[in-house]
Amino acid sequence: MNRRDQTLFLIGKNEEEYKKSIPSRVFFNHFNAINYHIINDKDRYNLKLVNFYNNIKVKNPVLKIDDCRKLLWNAWSTECAFNMASDAESDDFYKFALHWHFPQAYYSVYLTMTAFHESQGIANDNHEKSIKLFGNSIKDSHYPNAISFYANGEHKDFKYFGLNLKKDFDKGFNGLKSIDSFDKAEIQIGVFLKSTRKENALNKRKRGEKEHSKRKEFQNSNGDLVKSFSKKHWDIIYKTIPETTLLNILYRLRLKANYRDIETFMNADINFKQFHTCLGEIVSYLNFVHEAYLHKAIGNLEYKKIVDGFKGEYHKERYRNLILDI
Repeated sequence: MNRRDQTLFLIGKNEEEYKKSIPSRVFFNHFNAINYHIINDKDRYNLKLVNFYNNIKVKNPVLKIDDCRKLLWNAWSTECAFNMASDAESDDFYKFALHWHFPQAYYSVYLTMTAFHESQGIANDNHEKSIKLFGNSIKDSHYPNAISFYANGEHKDFKYFGLNLKKDFDKGFNGLKSIDSFDKAEIQIGVFLKSTRKENALNKRKRGEKEHSKRKEFQNSNGDLVKSFSKKHWDIIYKTIPETTLLNILYRLRLKANYRDIETFMNADINFKQFHTCLGEIVSYLNFVHEAYLHKAIGNLEYKKIVDGFKGEYHKERYRNLILDI
């Protein structure tokens, strides 16, 4: 291969690698946008502004505080494992640790939320049901504005709530642009909700092929499953999909922890440490909210026993500096 051919080969290879990195760079920007949205909400820690918080009490008639303790300790252990990487110097370390960081982020949030759900008598070990409960609570204004954004609606007719978006907000959208304003962050979040809702529908279609093939609405004139779905078919699926929220996004991140999806991040020219930091801040805020809700439900005496019994600092700092100040 002569020098000119070598140069063309390298240019082509670099262009190919750049194209492969685009989805991961967009994903990185999406999470930066969520964190930007949270940390720029001045009332994010003032839970007394949330009417639901002010009226929280134990609703589980057979609540066992020990069940809440186990869930919280599990969540805090997971968060500690996630945060142990925070002092690493090598960007490569953060890159190759994504296999573990993605599921750790989701499970820490899921377990803390489930601890609160225990106090309300609605806890279960089905992730889709728990995510739906979170979505219903978001819709019913049970959470601070910083995380109260969601999307619903049917095929190509999504509606967005908790975000100040124009009808054509994603027209000419560039997911690679840096986020330096609230407006840009909200557009990124809107696009993220949109793609997540569409992915949920695609996954539901794939999982339900056997069931769909038995329903007349999904059959062609020969009685076979239609190959191409029309809006009518998609709408049947979307009607079974609840609100799409931040927890759906985190669950989507957890699913990306398989090798094929992680591999796309290996080609991305992004700041992996910053990605880890912003993801950690999102997890910390969501955990603060659910910990504060549980604290309000069971009272300080019982909650302090749970806090004091677990070795670690992240949860204790939230308790001392944030929860006790509410």
